Amino acid sequence: MNDPARGDGRPRDADAAVDAYFAQLSTAAEAAGTEIGAEELRELRAHIEDRLRSTHGTAADATAVLAELGAPEALARAFAAAEAEDPASAHLSTTGRVLGMPYDVRPPTADRVALRVWNPTDPRILVPKAFGMGWTINFGAVAVKAHLVRPDDEDDAFAAVPEGVVTATLAAPVAVVVAFGVLAATSWSRLPATVPVHWNAAGHVDGYSSRGAAVLGLALLAVVPLLAATWVHARRRRAFNRVAASAVSLGFTVMSLGFLAQTVVSTHGGTGMWATWIGIGGLVILPFLLLVATSRLGSAAERRRDLATTSSKGRAR
Repeated sequence: MNDPARGDGRPRDADAAVDAYFAQLSTAAEAAGTEIGAEELRELRAHIEDRLRSTHGTAADATAVLAELGAPEALARAFAAAEAEDPASAHLSTTGRVLGMPYDVRPPTADRVALRVWNPTDPRILVPKAFGMGWTINFGAVAVKAHLVRPDDEDDAFAAVPEGVVTATLAAPVAVVVAFGVLAATSWSRLPATVPVHWNAAGHVDGYSSRGAAVLGLALLAVVPLLAATWVHARRRRAFNRVAASAVSLGFTVMSLGFLAQTVVSTHGGTGMWATWIGIGGLVILPFLLLVATSRLGSAAERRRDLATTSSKGRAR
């Protein structure tokens, strides 16, 4: 008798093979006197999931993908050897804390960025940045605490979301960048050679820069994250990575637009920092709404699929 399939169509025996590998890896790591961090384990599992998506997802496929990693004992020994060779490099130089503030200077990956901004199973709202020093918001935890999603709503984040919707999430940051370009183009000739770029707590200008440097800097703040998100979409990474990349890009583009609007308003005699606060608010609120809406679409699609599967099994009996 065949094993029942998962909601995403992959046989459960494939999942069993992956779970067994990680169980053996944990045992082997303990025997080798080392401990593999939770972040490394999550990234390793995400890599395996990503590789399985290019296969039929059978147990044989899972075994082949796992074979690429080598035997669990060999992988555990490799972790132990890296730690023994340079403990600081293994645990402190690329990730750690300075004066209580976390840092991570490993090259950022789509998997790590996605896990940091959307992880409903992690109750922490503030988590270490995927790259750099400080914290970032785990929107998944916020959504759970707001009772908008549940930690177990989706078997695999956004996997059940229609492909067209996943691709369409990139349209949001693209639209904001277009708005940024329109504002920059229409206001350029009216901006003086030196423009305000920094304001104190009272909303008074206390920093200036050249017009070109100010607009170019804000343009890069908007365009670079958008290009990174476009690259993730173009590489056809899993839906989780693509939606998260769109959300992160949306936050940066909205913030850049708000800062540009603040510069334009201040240049023409406007007071207050309302444009900046709108940009900062958009940095938080719009990615959150995009991620929550996409997650709810995915969980609804999973429920419909599970209901259809149950109904078809009932008719077959």
